[in-house]
Amino acid sequence: MDGEGSRGTEPVALPEALRRELCDLVGAHHVSVDPHDLEWAAMDFAGGYRLGRTGRQARRPLAVVRPGDTGEVRQLVLWAERHRIPLVPRGGGTGVMGSAVPQQPAVVVDLTRLDDVVVHPDDLLAEAGAGATLAAVDAALRRHGLALAHDPWSVGIATVGGAIGTDGVGYLAGRWGSMGQQVVALEVVLPGGQVVRTRPVPKPPAGPDLRALFAGSQGTLGIVTRAWIRAVGVPEVMLFRSYRFRGFDPGFEAVRAMWRAGVIPDLLDFTDDVPAAVELEPGYEDDLGRTGLLHLGFFGLAEEARGRAAAAARIARQFDARDLGDEPARRFWERRHEIAEEFALPVVQARDARRRWQQGAFDYINLALPASQVIPFRREALARIAQDPRFRAGETGLWGRPEVFSLLVSAAAGEAGGDAWEVAWTAEDAAAMEALMHDLLRMAQARGGNMECLHGTGLKLLPLLADEYGPALDVIRKIKGALDPLDLMNPGKWGEPMVTRPAAGEPLSPAVHPGWTSRA
Repeated sequence: MDGEGSRGTEPVALPEALRRELCDLVGAHHVSVDPHDLEWAAMDFAGGYRLGRTGRQARRPLAVVRPGDTGEVRQLVLWAERHRIPLVPRGGGTGVMGSAVPQQPAVVVDLTRLDDVVVHPDDLLAEAGAGATLAAVDAALRRHGLALAHDPWSVGIATVGGAIGTDGVGYLAGRWGSMGQQVVALEVVLPGGQVVRTRPVPKPPAGPDLRALFAGSQGTLGIVTRAWIRAVGVPEVMLFRSYRFRGFDPGFEAVRAMWRAGVIPDLLDFTDDVPAAVELEPGYEDDLGRTGLLHLGFFGLAEEARGRAAAAARIARQFDARDLGDEPARRFWERRHEIAEEFALPVVQARDARRRWQQGAFDYINLALPASQVIPFRREALARIAQDPRFRAGETGLWGRPEVFSLLVSAAAGEAGGDAWEVAWTAEDAAAMEALMHDLLRMAQARGGNMECLHGTGLKLLPLLADEYGPALDVIRKIKGALDPLDLMNPGKWGEPMVTRPAAGEPLSPAVHPGWTSRA
């Protein structure tokens, strides 16, 4: 494989007899062992610089298989159990944490053929296959005067199954929640081949909510093949406003005051920047030399949206905000998907774009904190970054609501989007960056926050799982063991794999690890 993920690992080939079996299951045209396809399926948007140099690298898969319906997915699961070969479900590959990156020789299950969308307008629901893109779901809904309320940066190429597997968060999450919170029902193929379908109603009558069990599970408990997703009405108006604050702190306090008053924007993006990027009178920035820029959007019925926008304006003025009008926020909204559009180009261009993304000398955190801890954590984090001359702090900000905090770190030679793309990035640099990011995340955990709230944990955050979950990690692993005793579903995403796997070149029928019961 052309890439850092193959370093130190010898590719394992799928025996021809097993390849023919896969062809019999889904059709020869939907099974690939082409090296270019295997390279594509071994990566998502998380490059080696984000995954570090600690062994959590991609392994080239054995094959890429594209089933066409739930029945074929079930047959694949039974085949995998028969041969003890792991499966890694995959959608659009837009993850940035390595959730869909194989760590062992495995068959990647590309779900993009499961792309049908059925709209139930009277039920305010979209029924979609796991491989349907979020943009396709939204387009189908809009033909009925409805819309999808999950709108991540990657909406044009991210799929329903991937968004559920990571419990992704989009631009509208402040008002409508994460993808998992918008799922009304699921169809899942479990290890062993059982197909489970929940009912498309607001909540189960009793017991654990299976929708919540699979949302965010990263394909480790089963393969989601279908979902029923809540729809919202197409807004009558879309109102935008931008405000400039004297630094991060007053802008944050304004956002928190909006939430306290029940003034919830549909769009909220708040970032700080350096004065050189804007024209301001001297002294407008804070003591860190930064200002705060807040973009708001209020969508819905005209009277209701205008009421929320007016209330937000009153609150912003209380914190000495400068009203910048509607154009900056409108422009932000119109350009919010531009990054992903580069990756939706034909495959060769997309592969080049992805490599460029993966080589950038920067990293970032997206975490949630108690609102009372956001300002102190930000100051502590910026001070920690300043201790290492190799790195610089980029923008910090809020995403959707006051508790969700983001911070960018780049090589000192330049910020992401500029010279950071061209920095010579060594293994030592990547290890130092990872150590710095882990320090920041542990600082957030110490303040009662979590280490990630937008994209899942994937491979990137495996070293911090025990710090994050404590004894609850054992509970998660027991659930995994009960549903998937052979550890065939995307193994290694909840810590050490639970079943012994063969090394490169060894037979593909490993013995089950002691303590786990085989179904065979």
